[in-house]
Amino acid sequence: MGLGRNDGRRSYQPKLISNLGSLPFSQAQKAVLDAKAFAIQSAPPFLHPNLNFFNPPADANYFTVTPNPFPKYPAVGGGPLTVISFSVPPSKVACVRKMAIVHFGGNPPDGTGIVVWRVLQNGAGLRGLGTLTAQYGTFANPIEASIFAYENDTLSVTVECPALLPDGVTPNPGPPAGSTTAARFQGFFYPLSEATSPVQGSY
Repeated sequence: MGLGRNDGRRSYQPKLISNLGSLPFSQAQKAVLDAKAFAIQSAPPFLHPNLNFFNPPADANYFTVTPNPFPKYPAVGGGPLTVISFSVPPSKVACVRKMAIVHFGGNPPDGTGIVVWRVLQNGAGLRGLGTLTAQYGTFANPIEASIFAYENDTLSVTVECPALLPDGVTPNPGPPAGSTTAARFQGFFYPLSEATSPVQGSY
């Protein structure tokens, strides 16, 4: 067994599970875990290595998702409102390359906690984008992003106005009357069969 040995000896394999030797498994179970860990570590990438998300293939299909009309903010304490949402078509992958989340109206709420935007994939917040209290880019000039999704995944941007400001005491006054919000996804679709690594021998 090449991983987790407690006698200090090494084999040709690196230690991928360093504490395997001390775990309460039989030697046969440890051998299986060892082999699976090495198989995963040495497996080829799932995505095709020649697929470049910053220079999309010539046969990619481009998309832009925006709201029409721009929605008004939800009531304070009333829960989230979906600003934009789309699902990746079957047999496709999607890459959002640029994104914008903006406020339209007086007194932008950036950094105040009055408004919270969230970027979600299948209902879960994306790392670094799950709780935004400031605008992201501008509607005319969205910021570079790299959000990847597979067929039937849903990407969305929601907005909410919490009942209380971040101090947990001050009531939220809400955004200015008549103000609206909007979001923008720009990216491309590509066939799932072309975006994933081909099976060996299928070239």
